[in-house]
Amino acid sequence: MDPNWKFSRRQGACAHCEQDFVEGQTVFSLLRFSDEALQRGDLCSDCFDQREAEKDLFFWRTTHQEAKNRSIQVDFDVLLMAVQKLRQDPRDLARDLCFLMALLLVRHRRLRFLSVSRKQGKEFLHLRKVRTQKVFAVEVRELDEDRRQRLSRALTDVLDPTREQNWESLLNQVQNSVESEEDASAASSGGPLATPLGEG
Repeated sequence: MDPNWKFSRRQGACAHCEQDFVEGQTVFSLLRFSDEALQRGDLCSDCFDQREAEKDLFFWRTTHQEAKNRSIQVDFDVLLMAVQKLRQDPRDLARDLCFLMALLLVRHRRLRFLSVSRKQGKEFLHLRKVRTQKVFAVEVRELDEDRRQRLSRALTDVLDPTREQNWESLLNQVQNSVESEEDASAASSGGPLATPLGEG
């Protein structure tokens, strides 16, 4: 089964069979790439079991709640899963999204910024998941304003951000913070970048 999903924002019905979800029903939410677009589909259990799993970027399980009963929030556990998955994907779109998601997780203190390094001509942020010793690297991506705005809109559609702040304002805040940390790291080390680390 390869559903031709026509939407990316969370809906109240299965993306494949179009059956309406009911309160408390188990729903599987999937992300995947379609050409150069990030696509989301919410599936009932039966359609989820019949999907072509190799197309998944990643998925998570939720319980359907009617809109009047739920507040829309960023799901940081989903973002953490996405960053771990996207780090392994060589496509430019995947690396761009990984960088943006990692910045948001730093902003909301789910990841701690440790240092910046250069390896094979690329810069990497070295991050640690809070309350763990797990350290990993995320490639720094140079995004022009247009691409950044388009990626921000895509994330807004698929991951249900808070109503109070949009992705673009959050990204502006956190990128400024990270750039300040980079400058401080360079000044303290006496050079433009910290000593290179492994991509962990």
